[in-house]
Order: sequence, then C-alpha cells, then structure tokens
Amino acid sequence: MTDSIYRELTANEVEQAHEQKEKRTQSEKVAYRLLPWSMKQNVERNPPVAFVGCKLAFFPDLFLRNEKVCIEIDGGYHCKRERQDAHRDKMFREYGFIVIRIKNLDTRVNVAYWERLLEGLNKVEDTASHPHLAAIKEELRQMISDEISSWTRIDTDPI
Repeated sequence: MTDSIYRELTANEVEQAHEQKEKRTQSEKVAYRLLPWSMKQNVERNPPVAFVGCKLAFFPDLFLRNEKVCIEIDGGYHCKRERQDAHRDKMFREYGFIVIRIKNLDTRVNVAYWERLLEGLNKVEDTASHPHLAAIKEELRQMISDEISSWTRIDTDPI
C-alpha cells in the first residue's frame, strides 16, 4: 500500500476479506445504496485495513480511505462485541479516522440514516484534514431536505 500508516496483509487476512464480502448483511447493502453520490464514488466496502503497529486487520462496512471516514452498520450482535468495537474505534481514531456507528434500524428510514451520517461527520473539528467533507455534508443536507419536502403532510383538524 502507498500510505505509511498501513502494513501489508497476511494471506489469512486476504482470505478473511473475501469472506467478509460474502457475509454482507442486508442493512450493509442498504447503507451502501443510500449513500450520497459524493461518498459512494470513493467508498470501499469491507476492505481489509491493517495499520502499522497493530496485529489485527479490520474490515469496516463502508470505508472512505482518502476522506478518513469509517462507517459501521451495527446489528444486534454488536452488543456482545462492545470491547472489540471500542478497540477497533480507538485504532481508527489514532490514525486520524472518523468512526461513525449507525444502527441497523436507521438504514430502514432514509432520513434517519442520512441524519446519523451527518451527525457523525459534524463531529469533525479538523476540517483541513478532511477537505471533501464539506461537499459530502452539503449533499446529505440537501438529500434530507428533499426527502422531507417530498413527504405528504396531513393536517388533522379536531372535530
């Protein structure tokens, strides 16, 4: 890999990467499909990520390498993996990545999903390190606005 924060993958990690792609959940597939275009054009799905100085490789659900964004779609099984998830999040943050965790249920409502993405991206204080995020955030805001304005409003008058 070209960036010095990454180490070479082992043969086992390469095999694990193939398995990860086969085991994508429905929520992960929906999460990808609902990404704004500005994110989707650069996103990697379940890529192996192995940092220098870390024995483990990680396989984020959605990964924007250049923007340094890691998106995890969490199902019910994550309540049993809190320590592993915390370690994983810590490793990504140490290497300058934003980690956004979104619950499976939020992928069932477009606006909820987009709001969780925007909420995570808004936590970035050092925008100079993430220059593409302004366009992504604006596109998300527009998608939310467009979706909400397309909803039919029903006013109910008390009888």
